[in-house]
Amino acid sequence: MLVLAIDTAGPDCAVALARSDADGVQVLARVSENIVRGHAERLMPIVESVLRQASRSFRDLDRVAVTVGPGSFTGVRVGIAAARGLALALGIPAVGVGTLDAFALPILCAESAGTAVAVLDAKRGELYALARDTATRAIFLVAQALPAEALAGRLGTALEPLILTGSGAPILSALLARRDVRITGTPTSPDIADVARLGLQQEARASPAPLYGASPAPLYLRCADAKPQASLRAASP
Repeated sequence: MLVLAIDTAGPDCAVALARSDADGVQVLARVSENIVRGHAERLMPIVESVLRQASRSFRDLDRVAVTVGPGSFTGVRVGIAAARGLALALGIPAVGVGTLDAFALPILCAESAGTAVAVLDAKRGELYALARDTATRAIFLVAQALPAEALAGRLGTALEPLILTGSGAPILSALLARRDVRITGTPTSPDIADVARLGLQQEARASPAPLYGASPAPLYLRCADAKPQASLRAASP
């Protein structure tokens, strides 16, 4: 199984080519550029570069995996449009991977006790978060946007240690002063290799089970920040 993984949901424009076989998952090539904007212009050149590095062609692909959010509204749509287009042109499946699931995966693979909490700074006093029990990988908190204080409260009964990752980890950690908390990192984008691994797992229904189906669609946890200017709205009849 050869999967092309795409992540444009955050500041990175990242692509990886990974293969699964009896020996596990092997990342054949990967490129990640921190560009913040301009994902639409850079994505396909990066895809082509990754394929060249691995001496593969589009026709070798068995699947495309793409992050569906939460993240930048524009970035999420760029990645999903590219994944759907490639899947349609090549006659292969496209699958969606939750951004927070990709953040949490390294913790779930490394820890046997506690709660993995993937948390991103969503601005405006809110955090995007997802929490899973590291022993069972069961969802403790489904991906959602919450005020920082409310999120800390929701984690009140979560098994310790609380193992945090993502750009919002320092914000949340400051509100959990009396808990057993550990921060593993504060990245703004997931490792593209983890996006590839989750994309490959979907066929086997491996744990953590996929939540976003086989036809990727944006996972928007709140309304867009941009709103039409009042002076440009159409008048009511």
